Amino acid sequence: MFDIREYFDFDNTVRDIRRDIVDIDDDIAYDINTLISGRFDSLYRRDRYKHNDAVIEIIYPALQFPGNNNFILNPDRVRYLLSFYPNKSDFHNIDKIVIRPRFIEVGNIELVSLYLRRKKILVLYLFHPHFYRMRYPRFDDRERAGDHTTEDVLKDRLTDNTIVKDDTEEVYVHPLWYLLSIVAHGNDDRIDKFFIKKDALNDRIYEIMNDISFYYSRHGY
Repeated sequence: MFDIREYFDFDNTVRDIRRDIVDIDDDIAYDINTLISGRFDSLYRRDRYKHNDAVIEIIYPALQFPGNNNFILNPDRVRYLLSFYPNKSDFHNIDKIVIRPRFIEVGNIELVSLYLRRKKILVLYLFHPHFYRMRYPRFDDRERAGDHTTEDVLKDRLTDNTIVKDDTEEVYVHPLWYLLSIVAHGNDDRIDKFFIKKDALNDRIYEIMNDISFYYSRHGY
């Protein structure tokens, strides 16, 4: 996670070559304005995930991409990830999860997610498959006694493209888990932006995600 303007201000090797790269903020601002203006209603459908007193609305594209859908999250996948997430108390930071089928990338920098603090909205974009490294979350007073622990999850079937463990106390988790663990709502209008920098891109995946993004762009997403 970093602010893309700060990143390139401090990177002297690319600062003078790709000054236009910070224009990605304009794309982000447009998406945010679209989101909060309510124009998603005609393009998106709504589903829900409920756990005890927490209810998370899942907003996803009404139009299905007529091709490889492996890189697009769907409500079933999101509910699956939420159901195994160890610390359910983090759900109070999320009212809505918006699945945004657009790939925003400049110079190997990809936009992964936006988090609107006041509205408690988490927006997930198209991004290359990747994991985030995390330590085992410990049981604390905020967790309910019936919640899963990370150790329980690792003994279950949630593996491969969701969570991976090595020989240390660290695990590698799906981006949604990582985002759930660090976002926090507030009474300000700040928007947290999450990026990843890819050193090497898989050309075939890159082509697929651009095709998906272009398809949805042509249909008003």
